[in-house]
Amino acid sequence: MRELRARMERLTAAAALMDEVTAEWSTREHTGRADEGRITATVDAVGALLALDIHPLSMRRLDGRTLAEAVLTAVRRAEAAAEAAKEEMLRGGLQAAGLPHVADLLGDARRAFDERASSRDQPKSPAARTPLRPESPGPPDGQIVE
Repeated sequence: MRELRARMERLTAAAALMDEVTAEWSTREHTGRADEGRITATVDAVGALLALDIHPLSMRRLDGRTLAEAVLTAVRRAEAAAEAAKEEMLRGGLQAAGLPHVADLLGDARRAFDERASSRDQPKSPAARTPLRPESPGPPDGQIVE
């Protein structure tokens, strides 16, 4: 019974610590830059775009497509920084709370998710693709269907 009570107290303390860490993390802003720092994107802790600053030189120097790519690069870098901060916050908070095994499980789950997501992004060969629905045979060649 004492062991159970001690575990409950540790879990309660861990939850309180995670609340503090999460509150601090949620106020952070993260930036990403492109075009030699002339384009800056700022996102909040969850990756929502807060600000986008484009130096006039970038607008004059870059064509529309290149400017769009640079903006996307800056935003993606800011989102990646926010994601890295979230991972660090979770891992650090769980380890500080004495629950490193949970942090390891989260890391393993994240890697498995990323592996599955990246394998879905890979294009399949035409032979490996399966249609979403069976194709109908359609009308015989040369006939018009009204």
